[in-house]
Amino acid sequence: MIKKLFFAVLTIVTLHTGAQNFSAMYPFTGVQSGTANTGTVDPTPTPSVNGLSFGSFSAIGTPSIPNSSGAFVFDTWGTGATNGNDVSFTGALDVGKYYEVNVTPVNNTTMTINSITFNMARSSTGPRHWGVRGSADTYSVNLPASINPANANLSVQFGDRFFWSLDSYTIASGKQERGSYITPGALYANLTSSVSFRFYAWDAESLAGSYRVDTVTFNGVLTLYVGLNKVTQDLNSQFKIYPNPSNDGMATIEVTKTNFSKVEVINILGTIVATQNGILNDKIKLDLTALPEGTYFVRITSDDKIATEKLIISR
Repeated sequence: MIKKLFFAVLTIVTLHTGAQNFSAMYPFTGVQSGTANTGTVDPTPTPSVNGLSFGSFSAIGTPSIPNSSGAFVFDTWGTGATNGNDVSFTGALDVGKYYEVNVTPVNNTTMTINSITFNMARSSTGPRHWGVRGSADTYSVNLPASINPANANLSVQFGDRFFWSLDSYTIASGKQERGSYITPGALYANLTSSVSFRFYAWDAESLAGSYRVDTVTFNGVLTLYVGLNKVTQDLNSQFKIYPNPSNDGMATIEVTKTNFSKVEVINILGTIVATQNGILNDKIKLDLTALPEGTYFVRITSDDKIATEKLIISR
């Protein structure tokens, strides 16, 4: 009987490797005020998440000197509040004054931002309202806001405006109010390009009133892909890997043909992390004990034919 071989010529094959949660926090520990001030850009190292690039926070339309150290805090926000008055406000969001930060998916990553949380504080004459907007709709409306965890000193008003509920309550110096919670929504799901977020504040009692953000945390899901370029694949030349998952990094490749000349192990970013060349037997032992646990792709090559299988290392 003649064995039929089926070939598929692929210019790009993209392998979906699954999703993983991420949480990235800005602590602002590098910010300094006074004569050694660090200016309007946070010098603190940005969060590190494999597959994402986080920019530094910057202050736009504010003075050049932070009001205090260890947080992102500036003054001269728009006025519109009266001392002791929790009802009447005449100010409005100023589109020219905000804190801004951007997030970019890289390395074949798709990003979904599920929530943004942050702590805040105001000086005794600082803003009573604040909100967050994003670039996906050109900063046109405030993103959906809520208080989580619950905080009796904060609330959300019409138009997703955060509100400092009681002006008679003044927190101790350095203390932060927790609970400002943003749910970006569908426009910030499955992103493959950079997005920016702007944090606004308004309705201060005086221009000397300051607005402070700290512990800004982005929570979401990222999906990584491996791209295999310029591949000619023999669909009859598949192979088996066992055990899979491997709980110690040791595995065996069993192939149906013995003329494979190369084995490559590729991580989820598309980087080759292990390779073996030469004329290979029908059973090939893999020693990947030096690799961290995770998802990998094993690719074997014979002339212009390539076959790829997924391998999971789980300890």
